[in-house]
Amino acid sequence: MSGEEVGKLEKRLAQAAAMILASGHRLPGVRGWELRRKLGKSFPKVMNALDSRLRQIGLRLKVVPDPDAEPDDYDKARYYIVLADPLTLSDIPTLGYSLDELAILSATLAYLLSRNGSSPEKEVVELLESKYPRWRVEATLERLARRGYLLRSEDGVLSVGWRTFVEVDKQELLKAFASLAPGSGEAPPEQAAEDQAGEEGGEGAIED
Repeated sequence: MSGEEVGKLEKRLAQAAAMILASGHRLPGVRGWELRRKLGKSFPKVMNALDSRLRQIGLRLKVVPDPDAEPDDYDKARYYIVLADPLTLSDIPTLGYSLDELAILSATLAYLLSRNGSSPEKEVVELLESKYPRWRVEATLERLARRGYLLRSEDGVLSVGWRTFVEVDKQELLKAFASLAPGSGEAPPEQAAEDQAGEEGGEGAIED
């Protein structure tokens, strides 16, 4: 690759990164069609090069398909820049969440995913009430919804939010929940979610 070609690639990488990081939309990230319009039809190759560059500094590119489109429809997919490796327990205080809140989030996601991604919020609250005070559960669900991890509808349905799809490894979650399926000798997902909330929370949690 000539020096001129390298220079053009560097410019396109910078443009792609700027579009993703400085999105003016309500949601972060950028749609594939927006990248195509700016970078041309070969934008997937630019994205691959950007991903390689990001991984050198502990980040990576994540592509989230549009739920209403085909999985390989990259024009409708949304592109994000995320951490390359999962956060450790010692990183939790820097995020502004308590261990109780993260336990409630993980238990809620376990329950929602066992219900195809959504459930009446009343059911989730009743599940978590056995481990936490109702006010704590409701306040945490409200905060997680504001942050994008959960989605609340006007008719009282709680669903998995956009941020969960971006920051949570869904495949790993699905593998973990598959081991809890009937006939595996393990507890059902809703019981596992309840147990997980109890194990991860409790005394010693870091409060806001």
